[in-house]
Amino acid sequence: MLAARADLFRLLGDEDRLRLLALCAEEELTVGELANLLGESQPQVTKKSQPLRDAGLLATRKDGTRTLLKSHVDAEPILDAALEEGRRLCSKDGSLAKVARVVAQREELSKKLFDAAPAELAPLAADQQLLAWAPLVAPLLPGHALAIDVGTGEGTLLPLLSPLFDKVVAIDRSAARLAQCAARIADWGLPNIRLREGTIEDLTEELAGRADLIVMARVLVHASRPQDSIAAATRLLKPGGHLAIIDYLPHDDESLREQGHVWLGFEPQKLRTWLEHARLHPIAVHPFPTQPTLQIAVGRKETSHGLSH
Repeated sequence: MLAARADLFRLLGDEDRLRLLALCAEEELTVGELANLLGESQPQVTKKSQPLRDAGLLATRKDGTRTLLKSHVDAEPILDAALEEGRRLCSKDGSLAKVARVVAQREELSKKLFDAAPAELAPLAADQQLLAWAPLVAPLLPGHALAIDVGTGEGTLLPLLSPLFDKVVAIDRSAARLAQCAARIADWGLPNIRLREGTIEDLTEELAGRADLIVMARVLVHASRPQDSIAAATRLLKPGGHLAIIDYLPHDDESLREQGHVWLGFEPQKLRTWLEHARLHPIAVHPFPTQPTLQIAVGRKETSHGLSH
């Protein structure tokens, strides 16, 4: 035990390692993002982080070809002191203040692509199947007042949602895609759709606690912090309301980065954990029927009496 403690003191006696530990406690970061924050090369970051990884103080996760690092530190006086000193060093050199900006930059390519005028896109097979399920879905919904389609794009899901709800708010941060969506709504003759430009956070003040259903179809892969998007959706749900997520399972198709994908899919357990952290009860997390690359996750918001039944 003493030898291990002595090794720990030696390991944490290096300021560069303390900075790495502190930054990765603030946020799960890629090696490239850490290199940016610290003004070092990626090989240098990998070399300096390796002893922390070997000691179990940094956990690693793969996302395609990228490696992400996250501090894995137990509550212990030595480690608490190390984190405190690392934060002091990172505050002094300015790297801690840059973390939020570096994380937000994950969405830059996605924003540029979505701001461009889109070509006409054919709906994915999974979306077409959803439209056929409308008569089966309706009796299962506890409320029918308001649905929110987050990242509506060209509005593929709106013909499913419109007949089931009194009002549907379709929000997207791309003005170009919303213009295309508006044309489709007119062609389809859907009277109860309201289009909004922005992100789900922009709806909080107006619609907090009012939504019966929120749908996020292939939205989280474009989000710098998917867990924040889930938390924002939870604030919009009424007690007993549902959040339905359709997104990719983990894969290695790096070409999707060029389409603005920040993440190459999510482990089902990761989605389940995010739902639970947002105080949603996971009622379904499984692969999408006939679409092996996609999965569906559904969470239900707790009522004032605990989990809704």
